[in-house]
Amino acid sequence: MMIIAFALNLSLAASASPTAKEPPPAPIALEGEQRASSLVELHERFVESVDDDSRRAVLEAISRTHPQALRDIKSLFDLFMRFPQPGVRGAVMASVRRLEPGDAGLDPAFIEYLKLPESEARTFGINGAFRLRSLRALPLIQEIARRRFKVKSPGEAPVLSDKNAWWTQYEALSALAQWQGAQALPLLRRKSAEAPAVARLMAMYLWKESLPDIVRWAGAPGSERAHEALAADVPLAALRETRKEMLRILRDPKSDRELRHQLAIKAGISSTPEEIDSLLAEHAAAQDPRTKLTLFAVLCASRSPKTVPWLKKLSGADPDAPTRLGSLMQ
Repeated sequence: MMIIAFALNLSLAASASPTAKEPPPAPIALEGEQRASSLVELHERFVESVDDDSRRAVLEAISRTHPQALRDIKSLFDLFMRFPQPGVRGAVMASVRRLEPGDAGLDPAFIEYLKLPESEARTFGINGAFRLRSLRALPLIQEIARRRFKVKSPGEAPVLSDKNAWWTQYEALSALAQWQGAQALPLLRRKSAEAPAVARLMAMYLWKESLPDIVRWAGAPGSERAHEALAADVPLAALRETRKEMLRILRDPKSDRELRHQLAIKAGISSTPEEIDSLLAEHAAAQDPRTKLTLFAVLCASRSPKTVPWLKKLSGADPDAPTRLGSLMQ
Protein backbone atom coordinates (compact mmCIF):
# COMPACT_ATOMS: atom_id res chain seq x y z
CA MET A 1 0.00 0.00 0.00
CA MET A 2 1.38 3.41 -0.92
CA ILE A 3 1.19 6.37 1.44
CA ILE A 4 -1.63 8.79 0.70
CA ALA A 5 -0.13 11.78 2.50
CA PHE A 6 0.62 13.38 -0.86
CA ALA A 7 -0.81 16.72 0.28
CA LEU A 8 -3.00 18.22 2.96
CA ASN A 9 -6.55 18.33 1.63
CA LEU A 10 -5.48 17.34 -1.85
CA SER A 11 -8.72 18.35 -3.52
CA LEU A 12 -10.78 19.94 -0.76
CA ALA A 13 -8.56 22.86 0.07
CA ALA A 14 -8.30 23.85 -3.57
CA SER A 15 -11.92 25.01 -3.59
CA ALA A 16 -14.11 25.66 -0.59
CA SER A 17 -17.33 25.40 -2.56
CA PRO A 18 -18.15 22.91 -5.33
CA THR A 19 -20.86 25.23 -6.59
CA ALA A 20 -18.37 27.81 -7.82
CA LYS A 21 -18.52 27.72 -11.59
CA GLU A 22 -15.29 26.87 -13.35
CA PRO A 23 -14.77 27.51 -17.05
CA PRO A 24 -15.67 24.43 -19.11
CA PRO A 25 -12.65 22.41 -20.22
CA ALA A 26 -11.46 23.21 -23.70
CA PRO A 27 -11.36 20.20 -26.04
CA ILE A 28 -7.87 18.74 -26.02
CA ALA A 29 -6.81 16.86 -29.12
CA LEU A 30 -4.40 14.00 -28.60
CA GLU A 31 -2.28 12.56 -31.40
CA GLY A 32 -4.04 14.51 -34.08
CA GLU A 33 -7.61 13.96 -32.88
CA GLN A 34 -10.02 16.88 -33.19
CA ARG A 35 -12.50 15.88 -30.48
CA ALA A 36 -12.18 15.72 -26.72
CA SER A 37 -11.55 12.20 -25.46
CA SER A 38 -13.66 10.67 -22.71
CA LEU A 39 -12.08 9.75 -19.40
CA VAL A 40 -12.43 6.08 -20.28
CA GLU A 41 -10.41 6.67 -23.45
CA LEU A 42 -7.88 8.82 -21.65
CA HIS A 43 -7.47 6.12 -19.02
CA GLU A 44 -6.64 3.56 -21.68
CA ARG A 45 -4.22 5.92 -23.40
CA PHE A 46 -2.37 6.55 -20.17
CA VAL A 47 -2.13 2.88 -19.23
CA GLU A 48 -0.90 1.89 -22.68
CA SER A 49 1.53 4.76 -23.17
CA VAL A 50 5.24 4.25 -22.45
CA ASP A 51 6.35 7.73 -23.51
CA ASP A 52 6.66 10.38 -20.79
CA ASP A 53 5.57 13.25 -23.05
CA SER A 54 2.47 11.36 -24.15
CA ARG A 55 1.59 10.53 -20.56
CA ARG A 56 1.93 14.17 -19.52
CA ALA A 57 -0.39 15.20 -22.35
CA VAL A 58 -2.94 12.62 -21.28
CA LEU A 59 -2.77 13.77 -17.66
CA GLU A 60 -3.33 17.36 -18.77
CA ALA A 61 -6.41 16.23 -20.69
CA ILE A 62 -7.68 14.26 -17.68
CA SER A 63 -7.31 17.27 -15.40
CA ARG A 64 -9.49 19.34 -17.75
CA THR A 65 -12.24 16.78 -18.29
CA HIS A 66 -15.52 16.76 -16.37
CA PRO A 67 -16.65 13.23 -15.43
CA GLN A 68 -19.95 12.45 -17.09
CA ALA A 69 -20.78 8.86 -16.20
CA LEU A 70 -20.07 6.14 -13.65
CA ARG A 71 -17.57 4.56 -16.02
CA ASP A 72 -15.62 7.82 -15.96
CA ILE A 73 -15.47 7.72 -12.15
CA LYS A 74 -14.30 4.11 -12.26
CA SER A 75 -11.55 5.03 -14.71
CA LEU A 76 -10.37 7.85 -12.47
CA PHE A 77 -10.44 5.57 -9.43
CA ASP A 78 -8.36 2.95 -11.20
CA LEU A 79 -5.69 5.53 -12.05
CA PHE A 80 -5.76 6.89 -8.51
CA MET A 81 -5.21 3.47 -6.97
CA ARG A 82 -2.75 2.04 -9.51
CA PHE A 83 -0.54 5.10 -9.92
CA PRO A 84 0.16 6.87 -6.59
CA GLN A 85 2.58 9.36 -8.14
CA PRO A 86 1.64 12.99 -7.28
CA GLY A 87 1.33 13.97 -10.95
CA VAL A 88 -1.23 11.26 -11.67
CA ARG A 89 -3.23 11.76 -8.50
CA GLY A 90 -3.15 15.52 -8.98
CA ALA A 91 -4.66 15.18 -12.47
CA VAL A 92 -7.30 12.74 -11.21
CA MET A 93 -8.32 15.08 -8.39
CA ALA A 94 -8.43 18.04 -10.77
CA SER A 95 -11.02 16.11 -12.75
CA VAL A 96 -12.95 15.16 -9.59
CA ARG A 97 -13.02 18.86 -8.58
CA ARG A 98 -15.10 19.57 -11.67
CA LEU A 99 -18.00 17.63 -10.21
CA GLU A 100 -20.98 19.60 -8.86
CA PRO A 101 -24.09 18.73 -6.86
CA GLY A 102 -26.00 18.53 -10.14
CA ASP A 103 -23.95 15.43 -11.00
CA ALA A 104 -25.62 13.52 -8.16
CA GLY A 105 -26.24 10.45 -10.31
CA LEU A 106 -22.57 9.63 -9.92
CA ASP A 107 -22.60 9.20 -6.14
CA PRO A 108 -23.10 5.39 -6.06
CA ALA A 109 -19.48 4.90 -7.09
CA PHE A 110 -18.13 7.16 -4.35
CA ILE A 111 -20.35 5.49 -1.75
CA GLU A 112 -18.91 2.14 -2.84
CA TYR A 113 -15.35 3.43 -2.40
CA LEU A 114 -16.14 4.83 1.05
CA LYS A 115 -17.05 1.30 2.16
CA LEU A 116 -13.78 -0.26 1.01
CA PRO A 117 -11.11 -1.07 3.62
CA GLU A 118 -8.23 0.74 1.88
CA SER A 119 -7.54 4.26 3.13
CA GLU A 120 -6.71 5.45 -0.39
CA ALA A 121 -10.11 4.28 -1.66
CA ARG A 122 -11.88 6.09 1.16
CA THR A 123 -9.92 9.27 0.48
CA PHE A 124 -11.06 9.16 -3.15
CA GLY A 125 -14.63 8.50 -2.01
CA ILE A 126 -14.58 11.41 0.45
CA ASN A 127 -13.44 13.85 -2.21
CA GLY A 128 -16.02 12.83 -4.77
CA ALA A 129 -18.91 12.65 -2.31
CA PHE A 130 -17.98 16.09 -0.98
CA ARG A 131 -18.06 17.60 -4.46
CA LEU A 132 -21.48 16.09 -5.07
CA ARG A 133 -22.76 16.94 -1.58
CA SER A 134 -24.09 13.39 -1.46
CA LEU A 135 -26.45 13.09 1.51
CA ARG A 136 -26.27 9.31 1.27
CA ALA A 137 -22.50 9.46 1.67
CA LEU A 138 -22.53 11.94 4.56
CA PRO A 139 -23.04 9.33 7.35
CA LEU A 140 -20.10 7.33 5.99
CA ILE A 141 -17.85 10.39 6.03
CA GLN A 142 -19.01 11.26 9.55
CA GLU A 143 -18.19 7.73 10.70
CA ILE A 144 -14.61 8.09 9.41
CA ALA A 145 -14.23 11.56 10.94
CA ARG A 146 -15.44 10.48 14.40
CA ARG A 147 -12.88 7.72 14.86
CA ARG A 148 -10.20 8.27 17.44
CA PHE A 149 -6.83 9.30 16.04
CA LYS A 150 -4.30 6.65 16.98
CA VAL A 151 -1.45 9.18 16.93
CA LYS A 152 -1.20 12.98 17.18
CA SER A 153 0.40 13.33 13.75
CA PRO A 154 1.16 11.03 10.81
CA GLY A 155 4.86 11.36 11.57
CA GLU A 156 4.28 9.50 14.83
CA ALA A 157 2.53 6.55 13.16
CA PRO A 158 4.57 3.35 13.56
CA VAL A 159 3.32 1.71 10.36
CA LEU A 160 2.34 2.96 6.92
CA SER A 161 -1.29 1.88 7.23
CA ASP A 162 -1.69 4.09 10.31
CA LYS A 163 -0.25 7.08 8.44
CA ASN A 164 -2.74 6.54 5.62
CA ALA A 165 -5.62 6.18 8.05
CA TRP A 166 -4.60 9.44 9.76
CA TRP A 167 -4.69 11.37 6.48
CA THR A 168 -8.00 9.83 5.45
CA GLN A 169 -9.60 10.93 8.73
CA TYR A 170 -8.12 14.41 8.30
CA GLU A 171 -9.67 14.53 4.83
CA ALA A 172 -13.05 13.52 6.24
CA LEU A 173 -12.88 16.28 8.85
CA SER A 174 -11.92 18.78 6.17
CA ALA A 175 -14.95 17.80 4.12
CA LEU A 176 -17.27 18.22 7.11
CA ALA A 177 -15.79 21.61 7.99
CA GLN A 178 -16.62 22.91 4.53
CA TRP A 179 -19.86 21.00 4.11
CA GLN A 180 -21.50 21.57 7.49
CA GLY A 181 -19.82 24.78 8.63
CA ALA A 182 -20.32 25.68 12.29
CA GLN A 183 -22.31 22.47 12.83
CA ALA A 184 -19.02 20.55 12.51
CA LEU A 185 -17.16 22.77 15.00
CA PRO A 186 -17.76 20.65 18.15
CA LEU A 187 -16.36 17.58 16.39
CA LEU A 188 -13.38 19.52 15.02
CA ARG A 189 -12.68 20.93 18.47
CA ARG A 190 -12.68 17.46 20.03
CA LYS A 191 -10.50 15.98 17.31
CA SER A 192 -8.01 18.84 17.55
CA ALA A 193 -7.30 17.68 21.09
CA GLU A 194 -6.25 14.31 19.64
CA ALA A 195 -4.50 15.68 16.55
CA PRO A 196 -3.50 19.39 16.82
CA ALA A 197 -3.29 19.80 13.02
CA VAL A 198 -7.10 19.63 12.91
CA ALA A 199 -7.02 23.16 14.35
CA ARG A 200 -5.76 24.27 10.92
CA LEU A 201 -9.08 23.17 9.43
CA MET A 202 -10.91 25.21 12.05
CA ALA A 203 -8.92 28.30 11.11
CA MET A 204 -9.15 27.76 7.36
CA TYR A 205 -12.88 27.18 7.16
CA LEU A 206 -14.32 28.49 10.45
CA TRP A 207 -11.98 31.31 11.46
CA LYS A 208 -14.61 33.59 13.02
CA GLU A 209 -16.22 30.82 15.03
CA SER A 210 -12.85 29.35 16.09
CA LEU A 211 -11.08 32.57 17.11
CA PRO A 212 -12.19 32.34 20.79
CA ASP A 213 -10.81 28.79 20.93
CA ILE A 214 -7.52 29.89 19.37
CA VAL A 215 -7.14 32.73 21.88
CA ARG A 216 -7.82 30.35 24.77
CA TRP A 217 -5.36 27.76 23.46
CA ALA A 218 -2.65 30.39 23.00
CA GLY A 219 -2.68 31.24 26.67
CA ALA A 220 -2.48 27.63 27.86
CA PRO A 221 0.57 25.39 28.37
CA GLY A 222 1.49 23.31 25.30
CA SER A 223 -0.30 25.51 22.78
CA GLU A 224 0.14 23.19 19.77
CA ARG A 225 -3.40 23.78 18.58
CA ALA A 226 -2.96 27.56 18.64
CA HIS A 227 0.29 27.23 16.68
CA GLU A 228 -1.39 25.08 14.02
CA ALA A 229 -4.42 27.38 13.72
CA LEU A 230 -2.38 30.58 13.53
CA ALA A 231 -0.19 29.07 10.80
CA ALA A 232 -3.21 28.34 8.59
CA ASP A 233 -3.95 30.26 5.40
CA VAL A 234 -7.18 32.05 6.37
CA PRO A 235 -9.40 33.55 3.64
CA LEU A 236 -9.22 37.33 3.42
CA ALA A 237 -12.98 37.73 3.83
CA ALA A 238 -12.84 35.87 7.16
CA LEU A 239 -9.96 38.06 8.34
CA ARG A 240 -11.86 41.22 7.41
CA GLU A 241 -14.87 39.99 9.36
CA THR A 242 -12.79 39.58 12.52
CA ARG A 243 -10.33 42.46 12.07
CA LYS A 244 -11.77 44.59 14.90
CA GLU A 245 -11.59 41.66 17.32
CA MET A 246 -8.03 40.85 16.26
CA LEU A 247 -6.98 44.47 16.84
CA ARG A 248 -8.60 44.41 20.28
CA ILE A 249 -6.65 41.29 21.23
CA LEU A 250 -3.30 42.45 19.88
CA ARG A 251 -3.65 45.81 21.67
CA ASP A 252 -4.06 44.02 25.00
CA PRO A 253 -0.65 43.79 26.74
CA LYS A 254 -1.95 40.81 28.73
CA SER A 255 -2.53 38.72 25.61
CA ASP A 256 -0.07 35.98 24.69
CA ARG A 257 2.96 37.48 22.95
CA GLU A 258 3.04 35.05 20.01
CA LEU A 259 -0.73 35.35 19.61
CA ARG A 260 -0.42 39.15 19.35
CA HIS A 261 2.29 38.82 16.72
CA GLN A 262 0.39 36.33 14.57
CA LEU A 263 -2.84 38.32 14.78
CA ALA A 264 -0.89 41.46 13.91
CA ILE A 265 0.18 39.84 10.64
CA LYS A 266 -3.38 38.80 9.85
CA ALA A 267 -4.75 42.23 10.79
CA GLY A 268 -2.16 43.87 8.55
CA ILE A 269 -2.96 41.64 5.59
CA SER A 270 -6.64 42.44 5.95
CA SER A 271 -6.23 46.23 6.33
CA THR A 272 -7.51 48.54 3.61
CA PRO A 273 -5.53 51.58 2.39
CA GLU A 274 -7.98 53.82 4.24
CA GLU A 275 -7.15 52.09 7.53
CA ILE A 276 -3.38 52.55 7.25
CA ASP A 277 -3.42 56.23 8.23
CA SER A 278 -5.08 55.51 11.60
CA LEU A 279 -2.62 52.69 12.27
CA LEU A 280 0.32 54.99 11.54
CA ALA A 281 -1.08 57.55 13.96
CA GLU A 282 -1.69 54.88 16.60
CA HIS A 283 1.88 53.60 16.26
CA ALA A 284 3.26 57.12 16.70
CA ALA A 285 1.20 57.66 19.85
CA ALA A 286 1.83 54.24 21.45
CA GLN A 287 3.84 54.30 24.68
CA ASP A 288 4.04 50.60 25.56
CA PRO A 289 7.09 49.10 23.75
CA ARG A 290 5.42 45.75 23.01
CA THR A 291 2.26 47.41 21.70
CA LYS A 292 4.40 49.65 19.52
CA LEU A 293 6.23 46.59 18.19
CA THR A 294 2.94 44.81 17.54
CA LEU A 295 1.59 47.80 15.57
CA PHE A 296 4.87 47.85 13.66
CA ALA A 297 4.15 44.26 12.61
CA VAL A 298 0.61 45.18 11.54
CA LEU A 299 1.84 48.00 9.32
CA CYS A 300 4.64 45.96 7.79
CA ALA A 301 2.30 43.05 7.05
CA SER A 302 -0.08 45.41 5.23
CA ARG A 303 2.44 45.93 2.41
CA SER A 304 0.82 49.31 1.86
CA PRO A 305 2.73 51.94 -0.16
CA LYS A 306 1.59 54.41 2.50
CA THR A 307 4.06 52.85 4.95
CA VAL A 308 7.14 53.55 2.77
CA PRO A 309 7.80 57.15 3.98
CA TRP A 310 7.23 56.00 7.56
CA LEU A 311 9.69 53.11 7.17
CA LYS A 312 12.29 55.41 5.61
CA LYS A 313 11.99 57.77 8.57
CA LEU A 314 12.29 54.94 11.11
CA SER A 315 15.29 53.40 9.35
CA GLY A 316 17.25 56.63 9.68
CA ALA A 317 16.02 58.29 12.85
CA ASP A 318 14.52 55.78 15.30
CA PRO A 319 16.60 55.54 18.51
CA ASP A 320 16.07 51.77 18.71
CA ALA A 321 18.69 49.92 16.62
CA PRO A 322 16.54 46.78 15.97
CA THR A 323 13.70 49.02 14.77
CA ARG A 324 16.04 50.84 12.40
CA LEU A 325 17.30 47.55 10.99
CA GLY A 326 13.81 46.07 10.72
CA SER A 327 12.53 49.19 8.94
CA LEU A 328 15.41 49.09 6.49
CA MET A 329 14.76 45.43 5.71
CA GLN A 330 11.05 46.09 5.20
